[in-house]
Amino acid sequence: MTISISRRAFGLISGGAAASLALPRIARAQAKTVTALGHRVHQTSATTGPGGDATEAWRKQSGASINWVTFGDVNAIHERLLREATLGETTIDVAYLLNGRAVPRNLKLFEPLDALLKQSAIEAMDDFAPGLTAPMKLDGALHGIPVRHATNALIYNEAILEERGVSKLPTSFEDLAELARKLTFKRDDGTQVNGLAFTAVFASNFLTLARCLGGDYMTTDGKLVANEPGMVKALTLLADFYKAGVLPRNFATVNNEEITTWMQQGRAAMTINPFARLVAYNDPAKGKYGGRFKSLLPPMAADLAGKVTYAPTTEFWSLVIPKNAKQKPLSWEMIRALSSKAGTLAMALNGNGPTRVSTYTNEKLKAAMPYAADEAAALKASRIHLPAFDEQARAHDIFLEETQAAVLGIKPPQQAMDDAVKRVKPLLG
Repeated sequence: MTISISRRAFGLISGGAAASLALPRIARAQAKTVTALGHRVHQTSATTGPGGDATEAWRKQSGASINWVTFGDVNAIHERLLREATLGETTIDVAYLLNGRAVPRNLKLFEPLDALLKQSAIEAMDDFAPGLTAPMKLDGALHGIPVRHATNALIYNEAILEERGVSKLPTSFEDLAELARKLTFKRDDGTQVNGLAFTAVFASNFLTLARCLGGDYMTTDGKLVANEPGMVKALTLLADFYKAGVLPRNFATVNNEEITTWMQQGRAAMTINPFARLVAYNDPAKGKYGGRFKSLLPPMAADLAGKVTYAPTTEFWSLVIPKNAKQKPLSWEMIRALSSKAGTLAMALNGNGPTRVSTYTNEKLKAAMPYAADEAAALKASRIHLPAFDEQARAHDIFLEETQAAVLGIKPPQQAMDDAVKRVKPLLG
Protein backbone atom coordinates (compact mmCIF):
# COMPACT_ATOMS: atom_id res chain seq x y z
CA MET A 1 0.00 0.00 0.00
CA THR A 2 1.25 3.50 -0.87
CA ILE A 3 0.84 6.25 1.72
CA SER A 4 0.85 9.82 0.44
CA ILE A 5 1.70 12.99 2.40
CA SER A 6 -0.27 16.09 1.54
CA ARG A 7 1.61 19.10 0.17
CA ARG A 8 0.69 21.10 3.29
CA ALA A 9 1.98 18.41 5.63
CA PHE A 10 5.13 18.05 3.54
CA GLY A 11 5.76 21.78 3.85
CA LEU A 12 5.40 21.68 7.63
CA ILE A 13 7.74 18.74 7.90
CA SER A 14 10.28 20.55 5.74
CA GLY A 15 10.36 23.58 7.99
CA GLY A 16 7.00 25.33 7.89
CA ALA A 17 4.31 26.52 5.55
CA ALA A 18 6.35 29.61 4.70
CA ALA A 19 8.99 27.45 3.11
CA SER A 20 6.45 25.78 0.87
CA LEU A 21 5.11 29.16 -0.23
CA ALA A 22 8.62 30.04 -1.33
CA LEU A 23 8.52 27.36 -4.04
CA PRO A 24 8.55 28.72 -7.58
CA ARG A 25 5.04 29.40 -8.91
CA ILE A 26 5.50 27.06 -11.89
CA ALA A 27 6.52 24.13 -9.66
CA ARG A 28 3.40 24.54 -7.50
CA ALA A 29 1.18 24.73 -10.60
CA GLN A 30 2.54 21.45 -11.94
CA ALA A 31 2.33 19.56 -8.63
CA LYS A 32 -0.95 17.79 -9.55
CA THR A 33 -1.39 14.28 -8.26
CA VAL A 34 -4.22 11.85 -8.88
CA THR A 35 -4.56 9.19 -6.20
CA ALA A 36 -5.81 5.92 -7.70
CA LEU A 37 -7.04 3.03 -5.53
CA GLY A 38 -7.11 -0.55 -6.78
CA HIS A 39 -5.43 -3.93 -6.97
CA ARG A 40 -1.71 -4.28 -7.61
CA VAL A 41 -2.48 -5.86 -10.97
CA HIS A 42 -4.39 -2.73 -12.00
CA GLN A 43 -1.27 -0.61 -11.58
CA THR A 44 0.90 -3.19 -13.34
CA SER A 45 -1.38 -3.56 -16.35
CA ALA A 46 -1.71 0.23 -16.66
CA THR A 47 2.01 0.96 -16.48
CA THR A 48 4.20 -2.07 -17.15
CA GLY A 49 4.67 -4.59 -19.94
CA PRO A 50 4.88 -4.95 -23.73
CA GLY A 51 2.15 -2.35 -24.21
CA GLY A 52 4.08 0.30 -22.30
CA ASP A 53 2.69 2.84 -19.84
CA ALA A 54 -0.93 3.63 -20.76
CA THR A 55 -0.82 6.74 -18.55
CA GLU A 56 2.38 8.28 -19.94
CA ALA A 57 0.93 10.49 -22.68
CA TRP A 58 -1.78 11.80 -20.38
CA ARG A 59 0.67 12.52 -17.56
CA LYS A 60 2.97 14.45 -19.88
CA GLN A 61 0.08 16.42 -21.38
CA SER A 62 -1.55 17.23 -18.04
CA GLY A 63 1.59 17.64 -15.94
CA ALA A 64 0.03 15.28 -13.39
CA SER A 65 1.44 12.32 -11.52
CA ILE A 66 -0.36 9.25 -10.19
CA ASN A 67 -0.16 8.08 -6.61
CA TRP A 68 -1.14 4.39 -6.76
CA VAL A 69 -2.68 3.01 -3.56
CA THR A 70 -2.86 -0.74 -4.11
CA PHE A 71 -3.78 -3.90 -2.24
CA GLY A 72 -3.45 -7.56 -3.14
CA ASP A 73 -6.87 -8.40 -1.73
CA VAL A 74 -10.22 -7.54 -3.33
CA ASN A 75 -12.01 -7.16 0.01
CA ALA A 76 -9.34 -4.79 1.31
CA ILE A 77 -9.74 -2.59 -1.77
CA HIS A 78 -13.47 -2.22 -1.31
CA GLU A 79 -13.32 -1.79 2.44
CA ARG A 80 -10.93 1.13 1.98
CA LEU A 81 -12.88 2.58 -0.95
CA LEU A 82 -16.33 2.45 0.65
CA ARG A 83 -14.98 3.83 3.91
CA GLU A 84 -13.31 6.73 2.10
CA ALA A 85 -16.41 7.40 -0.01
CA THR A 86 -18.57 7.94 3.09
CA LEU A 87 -16.30 10.62 4.61
CA GLY A 88 -16.88 14.35 4.27
CA GLU A 89 -13.91 14.44 1.89
CA THR A 90 -11.51 11.85 0.49
CA THR A 91 -8.01 11.85 -0.95
CA ILE A 92 -9.01 9.06 -3.37
CA ASP A 93 -9.59 10.57 -6.81
CA VAL A 94 -10.11 7.48 -8.97
CA ALA A 95 -10.90 3.93 -7.90
CA TYR A 96 -11.47 0.49 -9.37
CA LEU A 97 -14.83 -1.06 -8.45
CA LEU A 98 -15.70 -4.73 -9.05
CA ASN A 99 -19.13 -5.32 -10.60
CA GLY A 100 -20.24 -7.45 -7.66
CA ARG A 101 -19.87 -4.37 -5.44
CA ALA A 102 -21.76 -2.11 -7.86
CA VAL A 103 -25.00 -2.41 -5.90
CA PRO A 104 -27.33 0.60 -5.56
CA ARG A 105 -26.24 1.67 -2.08
CA ASN A 106 -22.60 1.69 -3.25
CA LEU A 107 -23.14 3.33 -6.63
CA LYS A 108 -24.83 6.25 -4.86
CA LEU A 109 -21.42 7.06 -3.36
CA PHE A 110 -19.87 7.66 -6.79
CA GLU A 111 -20.17 10.51 -9.25
CA PRO A 112 -22.75 10.14 -12.05
CA LEU A 113 -20.67 10.46 -15.20
CA ASP A 114 -23.22 11.68 -17.76
CA ALA A 115 -22.39 15.38 -17.30
CA LEU A 116 -18.66 14.66 -17.59
CA LEU A 117 -19.29 12.56 -20.69
CA LYS A 118 -21.21 15.42 -22.24
CA GLN A 119 -18.46 17.93 -21.47
CA SER A 120 -15.57 15.68 -22.52
CA ALA A 121 -16.63 12.46 -24.19
CA ILE A 122 -14.91 9.11 -23.98
CA GLU A 123 -13.83 7.77 -27.33
CA ALA A 124 -16.37 5.43 -29.00
CA MET A 125 -18.52 4.52 -26.01
CA ASP A 126 -20.46 2.04 -28.15
CA ASP A 127 -17.26 0.00 -28.49
CA PHE A 128 -17.56 -1.23 -24.89
CA ALA A 129 -19.34 -4.56 -24.46
CA PRO A 130 -22.96 -3.75 -23.50
CA GLY A 131 -22.92 -6.36 -20.76
CA LEU A 132 -20.27 -4.31 -18.96
CA THR A 133 -21.85 -0.85 -19.08
CA ALA A 134 -25.45 -1.68 -18.16
CA PRO A 135 -24.61 -2.92 -14.61
CA MET A 136 -22.87 0.40 -13.88
CA LYS A 137 -26.06 2.40 -14.31
CA LEU A 138 -28.32 3.56 -11.49
CA ASP A 139 -31.57 5.39 -12.19
CA GLY A 140 -30.43 5.74 -15.79
CA ALA A 141 -27.11 7.41 -14.95
CA LEU A 142 -23.73 5.81 -15.67
CA HIS A 143 -21.43 5.61 -12.63
CA GLY A 144 -18.40 3.71 -13.93
CA ILE A 145 -16.34 3.00 -17.05
CA PRO A 146 -15.35 -0.67 -17.50
CA VAL A 147 -11.61 -1.22 -17.89
CA ARG A 148 -10.88 -4.87 -17.08
CA HIS A 149 -12.88 -8.08 -17.45
CA ALA A 150 -12.60 -11.81 -16.89
CA THR A 151 -15.08 -13.78 -19.02
CA ASN A 152 -15.53 -17.51 -18.64
CA ALA A 153 -14.84 -20.13 -21.27
CA LEU A 154 -14.63 -23.87 -21.41
CA ILE A 155 -10.91 -24.68 -21.51
CA TYR A 156 -9.87 -28.11 -22.74
CA ASN A 157 -6.68 -30.09 -23.22
CA GLU A 158 -6.60 -31.14 -26.86
CA ALA A 159 -3.94 -33.77 -26.07
CA ILE A 160 -6.39 -35.66 -23.85
CA LEU A 161 -9.05 -35.48 -26.57
CA GLU A 162 -6.52 -37.11 -28.91
CA GLU A 163 -5.66 -39.65 -26.23
CA ARG A 164 -9.32 -40.65 -26.11
CA GLY A 165 -9.72 -40.72 -29.88
CA VAL A 166 -11.83 -37.56 -30.09
CA SER A 167 -11.30 -35.58 -33.30
CA LYS A 168 -14.41 -33.39 -33.36
CA LEU A 169 -15.42 -30.67 -30.93
CA PRO A 170 -18.99 -30.70 -29.59
CA THR A 171 -21.57 -28.68 -31.52
CA SER A 172 -24.41 -29.05 -29.00
CA PHE A 173 -24.64 -29.16 -25.24
CA GLU A 174 -25.67 -32.79 -25.47
CA ASP A 175 -22.43 -33.51 -27.34
CA LEU A 176 -20.49 -31.64 -24.66
CA ALA A 177 -22.05 -33.72 -21.88
CA GLU A 178 -21.16 -36.92 -23.72
CA LEU A 179 -17.61 -35.65 -24.26
CA ALA A 180 -17.18 -34.98 -20.52
CA ARG A 181 -18.12 -38.59 -19.84
CA LYS A 182 -15.76 -39.93 -22.51
CA LEU A 183 -12.88 -37.87 -21.10
CA THR A 184 -13.37 -39.44 -17.65
CA PHE A 185 -11.09 -42.48 -17.41
CA LYS A 186 -8.18 -44.11 -15.59
CA ARG A 187 -4.81 -44.39 -17.32
CA ASP A 188 -2.74 -47.55 -17.32
CA ASP A 189 -0.52 -46.06 -14.62
CA GLY A 190 -3.54 -45.64 -12.35
CA THR A 191 -3.96 -41.88 -12.84
CA GLN A 192 -7.61 -40.85 -12.64
CA VAL A 193 -8.64 -38.23 -15.19
CA ASN A 194 -11.78 -36.18 -14.59
CA GLY A 195 -13.68 -35.12 -17.66
CA LEU A 196 -14.64 -31.81 -16.04
CA ALA A 197 -13.32 -29.92 -13.01
CA PHE A 198 -14.08 -26.43 -11.74
CA THR A 199 -14.35 -24.61 -8.44
CA ALA A 200 -17.73 -24.69 -6.71
CA VAL A 201 -17.37 -21.32 -4.98
CA PHE A 202 -18.47 -19.13 -7.90
CA ALA A 203 -22.05 -18.98 -9.12
CA SER A 204 -20.70 -17.95 -12.52
CA ASN A 205 -19.13 -21.38 -13.03
CA PHE A 206 -22.46 -23.16 -12.68
CA LEU A 207 -24.16 -20.61 -14.91
CA THR A 208 -21.56 -21.17 -17.62
CA LEU A 209 -23.22 -24.54 -18.16
CA ALA A 210 -26.78 -23.73 -17.08
CA ARG A 211 -27.13 -20.98 -19.69
CA CYS A 212 -26.56 -23.61 -22.40
CA LEU A 213 -29.91 -25.01 -21.28
CA GLY A 214 -31.63 -21.65 -20.91
CA GLY A 215 -31.11 -21.73 -17.14
CA ASP A 216 -30.18 -18.93 -14.76
CA TYR A 217 -30.49 -17.91 -11.13
CA MET A 218 -31.99 -14.50 -11.89
CA THR A 219 -32.82 -12.37 -14.91
CA THR A 220 -31.19 -8.98 -15.45
CA ASP A 221 -34.36 -7.27 -14.21
CA GLY A 222 -34.29 -9.20 -10.92
CA LYS A 223 -36.77 -12.03 -11.55
CA LEU A 224 -35.94 -15.27 -9.74
CA VAL A 225 -35.78 -18.17 -12.22
CA ALA A 226 -33.49 -20.59 -10.37
CA ASN A 227 -36.25 -23.18 -9.90
CA GLU A 228 -37.33 -23.17 -13.55
CA PRO A 229 -36.54 -26.13 -15.86
CA GLY A 230 -33.29 -24.85 -17.41
CA MET A 231 -31.43 -24.47 -14.11
CA VAL A 232 -32.89 -27.64 -12.61
CA LYS A 233 -31.91 -29.64 -15.70
CA ALA A 234 -28.35 -28.35 -15.50
CA LEU A 235 -28.00 -29.29 -11.84
CA THR A 236 -29.50 -32.71 -12.51
CA LEU A 237 -26.79 -33.31 -15.10
CA LEU A 238 -24.05 -32.09 -12.74
CA ALA A 239 -25.37 -34.36 -9.98
CA ASP A 240 -25.12 -37.27 -12.41
CA PHE A 241 -21.59 -36.16 -13.31
CA TYR A 242 -20.64 -36.19 -9.65
CA LYS A 243 -22.01 -39.69 -9.10
CA ALA A 244 -20.22 -40.97 -12.21
CA GLY A 245 -16.87 -39.41 -11.29
CA VAL A 246 -16.86 -36.92 -14.16
CA LEU A 247 -16.49 -34.26 -11.47
CA PRO A 248 -13.78 -34.85 -8.84
CA ARG A 249 -14.66 -36.38 -5.48
CA ASN A 250 -13.56 -33.22 -3.64
CA PHE A 251 -15.63 -31.04 -5.96
CA ALA A 252 -17.04 -28.88 -3.16
CA THR A 253 -13.64 -27.87 -1.78
CA VAL A 254 -11.22 -27.79 -4.72
CA ASN A 255 -9.75 -24.35 -5.45
CA ASN A 256 -8.50 -22.70 -8.63
CA GLU A 257 -4.83 -23.36 -7.87
CA GLU A 258 -5.55 -27.09 -7.62
CA ILE A 259 -7.56 -26.95 -10.85
CA THR A 260 -4.59 -25.33 -12.59
CA THR A 261 -2.27 -28.08 -11.32
CA TRP A 262 -4.67 -30.83 -12.44
CA MET A 263 -4.99 -29.31 -15.91
CA GLN A 264 -1.23 -28.92 -16.30
CA GLN A 265 -0.64 -32.51 -15.11
CA GLY A 266 -3.31 -33.99 -17.36
CA ARG A 267 -5.52 -35.06 -14.46
CA ALA A 268 -8.49 -33.01 -15.70
CA ALA A 269 -9.52 -32.71 -19.34
CA MET A 270 -11.81 -29.66 -19.23
CA THR A 271 -12.48 -26.78 -16.86
CA ILE A 272 -14.52 -23.59 -16.59
CA ASN A 273 -12.29 -20.56 -16.10
CA PRO A 274 -11.62 -17.13 -17.59
CA PHE A 275 -9.83 -17.06 -20.95
CA ALA A 276 -6.81 -15.49 -19.27
CA ARG A 277 -6.06 -18.80 -17.50
CA LEU A 278 -4.89 -20.14 -20.85
CA VAL A 279 -1.64 -18.26 -20.34
CA ALA A 280 -0.77 -20.20 -17.18
CA TYR A 281 -2.07 -23.51 -18.53
CA ASN A 282 0.03 -23.21 -21.69
CA ASP A 283 3.26 -22.33 -19.88
CA PRO A 284 5.63 -25.10 -21.07
CA ALA A 285 7.65 -24.81 -17.87
CA LYS A 286 4.65 -25.90 -15.80
CA GLY A 287 3.85 -29.23 -17.43
CA LYS A 288 4.10 -31.42 -20.51
CA TYR A 289 0.95 -30.00 -22.08
CA GLY A 290 2.18 -26.46 -22.73
CA GLY A 291 0.55 -25.09 -25.88
CA ARG A 292 -2.14 -27.80 -25.99
CA PHE A 293 -4.88 -25.95 -24.10
CA LYS A 294 -7.62 -24.30 -26.15
CA SER A 295 -10.83 -22.41 -25.46
CA LEU A 296 -14.38 -23.23 -26.46
CA LEU A 297 -17.63 -21.34 -26.00
CA PRO A 298 -20.04 -23.92 -24.57
CA PRO A 299 -22.68 -24.75 -27.20
CA MET A 300 -26.41 -24.36 -26.63
CA ALA A 301 -28.70 -27.36 -26.22
CA ALA A 302 -29.97 -28.67 -29.55
CA ASP A 303 -33.54 -27.49 -28.99
CA LEU A 304 -32.36 -23.92 -28.18
CA ALA A 305 -29.70 -23.50 -30.87
CA GLY A 306 -30.57 -20.57 -33.12
CA LYS A 307 -33.37 -19.50 -30.77
CA VAL A 308 -31.48 -18.37 -27.67
CA THR A 309 -28.12 -16.60 -27.72
CA TYR A 310 -25.58 -18.01 -25.32
CA ALA A 311 -24.46 -15.47 -22.69
CA PRO A 312 -21.04 -16.24 -21.16
CA THR A 313 -20.61 -15.20 -17.55
CA THR A 314 -18.30 -12.28 -16.87
CA GLU A 315 -16.89 -10.23 -14.03
CA PHE A 316 -15.32 -6.83 -14.53
CA TRP A 317 -13.73 -3.79 -12.93
CA SER A 318 -14.80 -0.21 -13.64
CA LEU A 319 -13.17 3.12 -12.89
CA VAL A 320 -15.27 5.35 -10.63
CA ILE A 321 -14.94 8.78 -9.01
CA PRO A 322 -16.05 9.18 -5.39
CA LYS A 323 -18.68 11.91 -5.00
CA ASN A 324 -16.57 13.45 -2.23
CA ALA A 325 -13.38 13.54 -4.35
CA LYS A 326 -11.68 16.93 -4.66
CA GLN A 327 -10.46 17.13 -8.27
CA LYS A 328 -13.05 15.42 -10.44
CA PRO A 329 -12.10 17.05 -13.79
CA LEU A 330 -8.54 15.73 -13.46
CA SER A 331 -9.83 12.32 -12.34
CA TRP A 332 -12.07 12.21 -15.39
CA GLU A 333 -9.17 12.96 -17.73
CA MET A 334 -7.23 10.01 -16.30
CA ILE A 335 -10.25 7.75 -16.84
CA ARG A 336 -10.59 9.00 -20.42
CA ALA A 337 -6.93 8.19 -21.07
CA LEU A 338 -7.06 4.67 -19.63
CA SER A 339 -10.35 3.80 -21.34
CA SER A 340 -9.42 5.20 -24.76
CA LYS A 341 -8.73 2.80 -27.62
CA ALA A 342 -4.99 3.37 -27.22
CA GLY A 343 -5.13 2.96 -23.45
CA THR A 344 -7.24 -0.20 -23.69
CA LEU A 345 -4.83 -1.74 -26.20
CA ALA A 346 -1.75 -0.87 -24.14
CA MET A 347 -3.26 -2.45 -21.01
CA ALA A 348 -4.39 -5.51 -23.01
CA LEU A 349 -0.84 -6.07 -24.25
CA ASN A 350 0.22 -5.83 -20.60
CA GLY A 351 -2.15 -8.68 -19.70
CA ASN A 352 -5.39 -6.80 -18.99
CA GLY A 353 -8.75 -8.13 -20.19
CA PRO A 354 -9.79 -5.46 -22.74
CA THR A 355 -13.35 -4.17 -22.37
CA ARG A 356 -13.56 -2.80 -25.92
CA VAL A 357 -14.62 -5.33 -28.54
CA SER A 358 -12.55 -3.63 -31.26
CA THR A 359 -9.31 -4.16 -29.32
CA TYR A 360 -9.40 -7.85 -30.20
CA THR A 361 -8.94 -7.05 -33.90
CA ASN A 362 -5.50 -5.52 -33.31
CA GLU A 363 -2.78 -7.64 -34.93
CA LYS A 364 -0.38 -7.27 -31.99
CA LEU A 365 -3.01 -8.50 -29.58
CA LYS A 366 -4.01 -11.40 -31.81
CA ALA A 367 -0.38 -12.46 -31.95
CA ALA A 368 -0.13 -12.33 -28.14
CA MET A 369 -3.55 -13.97 -27.60
CA PRO A 370 -4.30 -16.83 -30.02
CA TYR A 371 -7.75 -17.06 -28.42
CA ALA A 372 -8.57 -13.39 -29.13
CA ALA A 373 -11.43 -14.14 -31.56
CA ASP A 374 -13.09 -16.52 -29.09
CA GLU A 375 -12.80 -14.06 -26.23
CA ALA A 376 -14.12 -11.19 -28.35
CA ALA A 377 -17.22 -13.20 -29.25
CA ALA A 378 -17.71 -14.19 -25.62
CA LEU A 379 -17.28 -10.64 -24.34
CA LYS A 380 -19.74 -9.20 -26.84
CA ALA A 381 -22.49 -11.55 -25.65
CA SER A 382 -21.47 -11.71 -21.98
CA ARG A 383 -23.70 -11.05 -18.99
CA ILE A 384 -22.92 -10.84 -15.27
CA HIS A 385 -23.95 -13.74 -13.04
CA LEU A 386 -26.42 -11.79 -10.86
CA PRO A 387 -28.04 -8.37 -11.23
CA ALA A 388 -27.01 -5.72 -8.74
CA PHE A 389 -29.06 -5.33 -5.58
CA ASP A 390 -28.05 -4.49 -2.04
CA GLU A 391 -28.21 -8.08 -0.73
CA GLN A 392 -26.55 -9.60 -3.79
CA ALA A 393 -23.64 -11.09 -1.83
CA ARG A 394 -26.00 -12.95 0.53
CA ALA A 395 -28.08 -14.16 -2.40
CA HIS A 396 -24.94 -15.44 -4.13
CA ASP A 397 -24.00 -17.48 -1.06
CA ILE A 398 -27.50 -18.94 -0.81
CA PHE A 399 -27.53 -19.94 -4.47
CA LEU A 400 -24.15 -21.63 -4.04
CA GLU A 401 -25.19 -23.45 -0.87
CA GLU A 402 -28.31 -24.89 -2.51
CA THR A 403 -26.51 -25.61 -5.80
CA GLN A 404 -23.81 -27.59 -4.04
CA ALA A 405 -26.46 -29.49 -2.11
CA ALA A 406 -28.04 -30.49 -5.43
CA VAL A 407 -24.77 -31.53 -7.10
CA LEU A 408 -23.55 -33.50 -4.09
CA GLY A 409 -26.85 -35.38 -3.83
CA ILE A 410 -27.88 -33.87 -0.49
CA LYS A 411 -31.11 -32.53 -2.02
CA PRO A 412 -32.97 -33.24 -5.26
CA PRO A 413 -32.17 -30.39 -7.71
CA GLN A 414 -35.77 -29.16 -7.87
CA GLN A 415 -36.06 -28.98 -4.08
CA ALA A 416 -32.68 -27.25 -3.78
CA MET A 417 -33.66 -24.54 -6.25
CA ASP A 418 -37.14 -24.15 -4.73
CA ASP A 419 -35.42 -23.61 -1.38
CA ALA A 420 -32.99 -21.15 -2.96
CA VAL A 421 -35.81 -19.05 -4.42
CA LYS A 422 -37.66 -19.11 -1.11
CA ARG A 423 -34.58 -17.92 0.78
CA VAL A 424 -33.50 -15.25 -1.71
CA LYS A 425 -36.91 -13.71 -2.36
CA PRO A 426 -37.04 -11.76 0.95
CA LEU A 427 -33.64 -10.24 0.13
CA LEU A 428 -35.05 -8.49 -2.94
CA GLY A 429 -37.05 -6.07 -0.81
